[in-house]
Amino acid sequence: MNLTRRQSIASLASLGLIARFGPARAAKPFTPDPALLAAANKEGALVLYTASLTEVVQETINVFNKSFPGIRVSMVRASGGQLITRIRTEAASNKLEADVIDHSDRGQAKSIEDLFADYAPPNAADYMPDTLVSPKLWPTTTPAWCIAWNPEIVSNPPKTWSDLCKPEYTGGKIGQVIAASGGTTWTRIMFERQVLGEDYWARQAATQPKLFPSNAPLCDAVIRGEVAMGPILMSIVYGKKKDGAPIDMTYGTEGIPITPYGTGIAAASKHPNAARLWMDWMLSDDGQIASIRDQGNVTAMRNPPIPVPIFDPKTDKLWTPKFKDFETLHDAWVDDWNKIYGYRQ
Repeated sequence: MNLTRRQSIASLASLGLIARFGPARAAKPFTPDPALLAAANKEGALVLYTASLTEVVQETINVFNKSFPGIRVSMVRASGGQLITRIRTEAASNKLEADVIDHSDRGQAKSIEDLFADYAPPNAADYMPDTLVSPKLWPTTTPAWCIAWNPEIVSNPPKTWSDLCKPEYTGGKIGQVIAASGGTTWTRIMFERQVLGEDYWARQAATQPKLFPSNAPLCDAVIRGEVAMGPILMSIVYGKKKDGAPIDMTYGTEGIPITPYGTGIAAASKHPNAARLWMDWMLSDDGQIASIRDQGNVTAMRNPPIPVPIFDPKTDKLWTPKFKDFETLHDAWVDDWNKIYGYRQ
């Protein structure tokens, strides 16, 4: 399974999706079916279970409610594993409150596939088939990993993933999110091992990076200058930079690890029409525009409805692992990562 850095992109494609979507196309405004909208407004509520960051989801809810003020969205947020445990427990006693379940780990979402209703958005054909793991689960959100740094303390910023192994950055200048933090980080460390080389972790760990439990505290540490740089989700960095924080970012030239979410409608939904309206909007051009414009995400669409920030469609390439690898390699590879980085849970 392990690759050396000398192997070609053609070989890498056999281990994951190597794709470039084309230039931005003209957006198609979202117009819901009038009967669906009327039924959703009659229900008037929606319960969203999510593993995403609270502030990011709330921003999405706010945009949704500008178009659909009659739907009150209640958010239940938990980390990935905790969310799945809660869902299983509630479902076992027929007390599942979720209308929509939104998860960053498609493997964990697929493990409860029987709890999701059959669903496909009106624009299903717009999505790249390789980003789908179930006909019930859809990539409402597609975060991408970038390399971020504090420009007030870094005069020679990294431009590639391999730059994060440079000896000049040794001694706690780099921050790293631990491998077990969730589905998005699992995608990134798979990319490092499969694309950058089986020795990448050891070379990167030799810089003695500081370890963080998740992206948000790492991003804050970069802004405060506690660490100089690190791999961080663009959706975390993007808003901070827009607000004027001392942080900048780039996509690594070797590829951009992306994590299409697994999101679907609960089969036991008490507000199925509001849930369908939410999903249809999230997967529409309007929903994806909000995700790209406001949060700096990419999209699992074949062509984006607006340009993706700092993404060059002529040169940049997206990468997501084969789903079988995503499911089966996790435990052993996370254990390897923990040993190499000296992390103890």
